[in-house]
Amino acid sequence: MKKFNILIIIMLTTLHPIWSQEGHKDNIMLKYDVISLLGDQVSNSTGIRLGAEIKNPGNRSLEFDAMFIFPCTSCGGAYYTVETEKTVGFLVSADHRFWLYSGKQAFSGFHVGPRLAYQYTQAEMYETYDNGTPNIYFVYRNMGTLHVMAGYQLCIAGPLYFDPELGFGLRYISSWNKDKKGNDPGQHEFPYDKDYESGSKWFPSFDFNIKLGIKL
Repeated sequence: MKKFNILIIIMLTTLHPIWSQEGHKDNIMLKYDVISLLGDQVSNSTGIRLGAEIKNPGNRSLEFDAMFIFPCTSCGGAYYTVETEKTVGFLVSADHRFWLYSGKQAFSGFHVGPRLAYQYTQAEMYETYDNGTPNIYFVYRNMGTLHVMAGYQLCIAGPLYFDPELGFGLRYISSWNKDKKGNDPGQHEFPYDKDYESGSKWFPSFDFNIKLGIKL
C-alpha cells in the first residue's frame, strides 16, 4: 500500500507542469484520499478516491470526489467486520467549503462546510443450506450521508498539499439480498450493529479523510 501511495503522488506531481504549460488558472487542486484504501470501510474491500477542489471568490471552494471500490481478498484488519467473496461499487461526494482562516498560500488554512455523499456496493456472498448445499447470493447496499466537515489544509512543499479533515452528521443505510437460500442470520456492520444483508435505518455518524493534493 505504501508503494501505491507513492505512485499516486508521483502521478499528481507529474500533472502539475503539464497543466501549468497549458495556462490553467491557479485555482484548481487535484486530490487523492489515502483513506480510500479501506474501501467501503465495512467489508474486505479497497478503493481509489480521486477528486478536484475549485477555489471560488469570497473564501469559498467546491470539492467533488469519486471513488471506485473493488475486491481485496488479501485485506485483513480490524477496520472491517463483514466478510464477502467480492465487493464492488462506487462513491461520489460534493463539499462546499468555507475558509474561516486562510494561510499564506492559496488553498491553505482552516475550513468547515457540508458534505453530501452517496455510496453503492454489490457484494457476492457464500452460504451453505440444506445440510451443506453451497450457494452464491448477492447483497446490494445503498448509503447516503450528510456531514459537517472541518479540517486544516497546508502546503507541504511547492504544489503538494496535505488535507486531513473530520466530520459529524447522519447516514442512511439501506440493503437487501438476492438469491439467498438459507435462513442463517446476516453479518452485522460495525459500529452501527445493522444487518448487512437487509433493512434500512438512519444512524448518527462521522467521516474522515487524509488527502494529498497537487495545486495546478
